[in-house]
Amino acid sequence: MPKKLSRIIFITAQAPWGKGEAFIVEELLAFDRLGADFLIFPRNSVKKIFHGEAKKLINRGLNLPIVDIPIIASFFAKIFCPELRHALFLIVKNSRSPKILLKNLAVFPKAAFIAGYARKNHIGHIHCHWGATTATMGYVASIISGIPWSMTLHRWDIKENNILKLKVESARFVRCISEHGKRELFEIVGDQFAAKIKVIYMGAIIPPKQKIAKNLKNKIFTIAVPANLIEVKGHRYLIEALAGLKSLERRNFLCYFYGDGNLRVALINDIKNRDLSDYIKVPGALPHEQLISLYRQRDIDCVILPSINTDSGEHEGIPVSLIEAMANEIPVISTNTGGIPELLAGGAGIIVPDKSAFAIAQALRNFMDDPAIAQKIARVGCQKTESDFDIGKNTREILRLIQENE
Repeated sequence: MPKKLSRIIFITAQAPWGKGEAFIVEELLAFDRLGADFLIFPRNSVKKIFHGEAKKLINRGLNLPIVDIPIIASFFAKIFCPELRHALFLIVKNSRSPKILLKNLAVFPKAAFIAGYARKNHIGHIHCHWGATTATMGYVASIISGIPWSMTLHRWDIKENNILKLKVESARFVRCISEHGKRELFEIVGDQFAAKIKVIYMGAIIPPKQKIAKNLKNKIFTIAVPANLIEVKGHRYLIEALAGLKSLERRNFLCYFYGDGNLRVALINDIKNRDLSDYIKVPGALPHEQLISLYRQRDIDCVILPSINTDSGEHEGIPVSLIEAMANEIPVISTNTGGIPELLAGGAGIIVPDKSAFAIAQALRNFMDDPAIAQKIARVGCQKTESDFDIGKNTREILRLIQENE
């Protein structure tokens, strides 16, 4: 690189701690492999490390609570700072609902603390994952400290529209993880900021082909659903599809729901009521490295995300869980929602209508009856990830943008 990078602060929701944001952990590890000098400020303080790979990032993380005595003291020490008062005025004036205002005010003291820390420790750039309160922290910290900032927008955080226009205007660049997300952002903020809005996909490690086990056949067709147990993931339609397969005497399958969420009890009850407990297992969230190991050892025949558009308008971005399966030559099935068609275009996966148990069952039958179809789709999917979703290549592009905008 033409010049040495200054130190970067990454603001996350909780990564590298906690169960969520495994895809952010992977991207932070990619920055580490590139030799970037960075620190991580999670918004929330979570004690437990869930993903084994995240342990490599512990020494880079400052796992502080949202509010404690040093953070409050730092806030009041700066209370007469014109930049802090200006940032507070903008937050109060532009938060579009009482709920969003309260969320923004809750993280404001910690943002002021980060501003002071960043100035004292010669930080050159602040980058935030998510456009909601984590980006509020980056926005406020940048105003107070004068340090440039940027953000990555994912999915629900665009729809929430937490003072997005002000944030986009203030940020040096804005990364969207899909073209679909970029279009949604334009609908909110207009296209006057088009030059600073970039589409850079999330990615996966593309393993050397010799590292992927070959010619290992499962006696039972094994399906994985690596997704939180929440409405937008559409698990109930897959349960209905698998009930149909069972009724057709297709008993040679086993499906694992790898995730946690507020629908866990309801989904387990649905599985029991349909007499599918021998066919669908709900073991909970799986550490990221264990899931990838299942792919590489060919313990999984197919990955499905039966995602839906919810009545409230929620939908997927481009799920990293699909990208990772494809990178490891696992064939995937998903739906025509959010940014998924962008990922699976050109035969990189099977796309079915959302909320269609029949279409899911038909796609699964095709894979079960003709392994050659599944293998062809797996190869095309892997090639797609190599060209567009290589985490190393995409992380280098983000690092270049950060360097240009210090």
